[in-house]
Amino acid sequence: MNPQYASLLIALPLFSAFLVPLIKRAGKKVILPYLTLVTLIQTGIAAWAFKEVYTTGKPIIVLAGGFQPPVGINLYIGHFAALFVLIIAVVSFFMTVFSMKAIDVEPIDKYAMLFLLLMLGATGMIATGDIFNLFVFMEITAISAYALTGYNKTGEASEAAMKYIILGGIGSSFFLVGVALLYGSLGTLNLAQIAMLASKMNPTVAQAALALLVFGLAVEAELFPLNAWAPDAYQASPHPVTVMFSAFVVKAGLYAMVRIVYLFKDTPAFMGILNLILILGTLTVVIGELSALRQTNVKRMLAYSSIAQIGLIAVGFGVATPQAVDAAVFHMVNHAIVKALMFLAVGYVAITLGCPCIESFKGLGKKMPLTAFAITVGAISIVGIPLFNIFWSKFRLLLAALQVGKTGIVALILGASLVEAVYYFRLIHAMWFEESKDEKVEENLAFSIIMLLLVALIIVIGVYPEPVWNLVQKAATDLYNVANYIKNVPLLGVSP
Repeated sequence: MNPQYASLLIALPLFSAFLVPLIKRAGKKVILPYLTLVTLIQTGIAAWAFKEVYTTGKPIIVLAGGFQPPVGINLYIGHFAALFVLIIAVVSFFMTVFSMKAIDVEPIDKYAMLFLLLMLGATGMIATGDIFNLFVFMEITAISAYALTGYNKTGEASEAAMKYIILGGIGSSFFLVGVALLYGSLGTLNLAQIAMLASKMNPTVAQAALALLVFGLAVEAELFPLNAWAPDAYQASPHPVTVMFSAFVVKAGLYAMVRIVYLFKDTPAFMGILNLILILGTLTVVIGELSALRQTNVKRMLAYSSIAQIGLIAVGFGVATPQAVDAAVFHMVNHAIVKALMFLAVGYVAITLGCPCIESFKGLGKKMPLTAFAITVGAISIVGIPLFNIFWSKFRLLLAALQVGKTGIVALILGASLVEAVYYFRLIHAMWFEESKDEKVEENLAFSIIMLLLVALIIVIGVYPEPVWNLVQKAATDLYNVANYIKNVPLLGVSP
């Protein structure tokens, strides 16, 4: 199949979003099935791209309009992008199924358009090879996310959306100034050419530009101090959107940050920015875990827990050895799986029982045993218990930290796991050992199947981590091996 077909990963959700008003004329009941069909096709295209990249070992490079970079814009779907574009598509497909029960606030057509644009933006952020296009996709993601955060039209949702807009505007401003500094110094916006010319940039200017870009992307990456929007947005937004935020929107922001910073891996500016990422990641873990400990709203507790896990991933990228990058990408994959399960299950409980507060989870093991089982598996995995997937990524992060003598990071990971154990086992105790007067609920078949698939994935990776670990190592190398990235992009008439 022609590699140019990979451009459908961008074109399909874009054009499908603008077709929604026409689909609406056939009736409102057609909109969500249409959304499901589009995400299913997107999953098929993403699966083809994944197979193509991982079997040939070569990236798919799409040239916009046939113009070679740096004159033209290109998409770069290497091992990392192929893996995470597939995760985005699969999670989006699952969430369209969830949306059929979870979304009843009008207008449904606007929800469908924003949903597709959110998927498009995250996909574009990961697949683009151009830093200004990265900004465009970041804005598409952010604007869609702002609107979806406020979609439920409650006071709580409006306040959360406003916080997100304000912090997002600050982040976008930082990012644009950083891009201006890079362009003013190097005269290019192509990521591969920036990497090629990075050593020629004044180290002080490079460090200032990278710091601005890191802070600009810290909003979507949910890193302290620009993550204050996240708990409110996670709590107030529609349940399927919360899953998307945690599973891939935050990952797209973190990837973009790391991709840009690692372009400067062989320059004097690199170590200073790594220290900044380590500090931001550490603060994010500490504040996220301690905040989660105090929550009585389970959805909000998961939001803080998710923030803390992203902090751990950032710490892995901040260590920046090949082993640490491998572990960080592994944790990204595991976190996407577990948090998709957790937010889906908790959202389903909230829809069924009326509230995501801890009282609704008392006796859940008797009321909704399959959902309670799914939440239990996810909780045990996040804590880092052996034979569940997150154990292995935390273990790899520990080993990577020990290899470079960073015992503080080892203490951070173990301390975070201890705090997680407190609040997650509190939830497990409420579900299985506390009584409730409510009767047993008949659980939805489609949601049950999705939850069981995710549970099976968590356990299979926990018992047999090697197949996924091998995929992850290739994805991490795609990030870390900048020389190979430069070599793969056909830069027209450009030499170092």
